[in-house]
Amino acid sequence: MSTKGSEDRFQCLDMLRVKWVNDSGKATSECAIVLEIWSSGAVLQTETAIREGSILTVASPSGPVCAKVSTCTPDDYGFLIQMSVDSSECWFPNSYYPADLIPRSAA
Repeated sequence: MSTKGSEDRFQCLDMLRVKWVNDSGKATSECAIVLEIWSSGAVLQTETAIREGSILTVASPSGPVCAKVSTCTPDDYGFLIQMSVDSSECWFPNSYYPADLIPRSAA
């Protein structure tokens, strides 16, 4: 999964609740594992597929963050959701900062 060229990306392991409207028009929420984070987005792991283009509300400790699903791909444990945040000012590292981060080496 690629992002904008110069953003520092970090592996992490945190859990946040996400909410969205499913294809049936029903408000849905579940806990998602934050696997990777950068200033304009993150990779989450969920049990449920979330359609690309869906709007997410991420319940971060410093307040809700609005994001959009860029990709949703199945993996062995559920689905990997790449999301992009609407405003990096209310996201990493300004407002939300997971306790444990490991810099992701450039591949």
